[in-house]
Amino acid sequence: MHLASLSAGKTFIADVARRGQTIGTVHTLGALHPGHAELIRRAAAENDVAIVTIYPNKIQLSPGPEYEFNLEDDIALALGAGAAGVISTTDAEMFAPGFRTFVSQGDYPLRASGPHGLLKEAITGCIRWICFARPTRSYFGLKDIGQALLVKQAVADLLLDCEIRFVPTVRYKNGVPISSRLRHFNRSELDELSSLFRALEHLRKEATRGASCAKDLIEAAKTLIKFKRFELETLRIVGAESFDDQEQIELPFIISGVAVGHGLRVPDNIYVPDQDTLLDGPADIWIDLPERWRGGIHGQSRA
Repeated sequence: MHLASLSAGKTFIADVARRGQTIGTVHTLGALHPGHAELIRRAAAENDVAIVTIYPNKIQLSPGPEYEFNLEDDIALALGAGAAGVISTTDAEMFAPGFRTFVSQGDYPLRASGPHGLLKEAITGCIRWICFARPTRSYFGLKDIGQALLVKQAVADLLLDCEIRFVPTVRYKNGVPISSRLRHFNRSELDELSSLFRALEHLRKEATRGASCAKDLIEAAKTLIKFKRFELETLRIVGAESFDDQEQIELPFIISGVAVGHGLRVPDNIYVPDQDTLLDGPADIWIDLPERWRGGIHGQSRA
C-alpha cells in the first residue's frame, strides 16, 4: 500500500495502533537498494507491520544537486521486501513555513561525520519520522553507524518508546558497501573503491594482533588504498561513544574512511563494539556484484 501524504500515513498508523499490532519502520531518502531491502525484511520479520518512509530530506540534502530517485521503483522494492505500507511526502508537508525545531546533540555529529557531513539534519529527520510513526522498533544499517548511534541516543534522551535495531552492512563481494551513491560510478571505479574496505579490515586485523597505536596503524593502512580516480578524505579510528579520534585503540571503536569522487563523499566503516567483533569481524551481509552495470546504475535497483 502506498500512502502519498502524511495525513494518509497517519490514518494507516492509527489503524495499526488500534489493532494493537507492532510496527517496524525503515526511514529512507529514496533511491532504495539491496541494503534497504535487508532492513525492510528484518522489520517485517520482527513486527506485525513494516512501514517504509520515503522522503529526500530537504535539510539533509541541501545544498547540492536534486536527489535522484524513482518513487515507483522504490515502492515496488519496499513492498517486495515485505513492507505493508510505504509513506511518501513532500517539502510542503515536511517543512511548512515556520519550521524551526532541530535535534541538537552538540558537536557529536561533527565528530562522527566531519565538517562536510549533515548528520545533525539527518538525525532531526529520523527523529521526526519516529515521532510520527510511533514504531515499536526502527531499523538502521551499520553502514551509517554514526547516524545509527546518534539516533539511538536521541531516542533515549527524548524518552521515546522505540527500540533502535542495528542491521549489518550489506556489501558487494569486493567489499564495497551498498549505497545510493554507487549509481554515479562505473564497474571499474567500484573495484578501485574496494581498496578502502581492505584498508579498514587490515586495521581491524592489526588490532587483533595487539597493535594499539592508532596513528601508526592508520599511516600503514593508507599504503593499501590504491586510488587513481578517487581521493582519500579521511581514515580514522574513533571511540564509538565519543567519536573522538583515539590515540590508543580501546573498545568500543569505529574504523572509518571516506573516499571522494565525482564530487561525492563515499564513506565506509567497521563498527567494533566488543571483543568478539574485533576477533571475528562484523557480521556483514555479502551479495554478488551485478552481472550488468548499466551507465553506472546497478541492475538491482536505481541506487
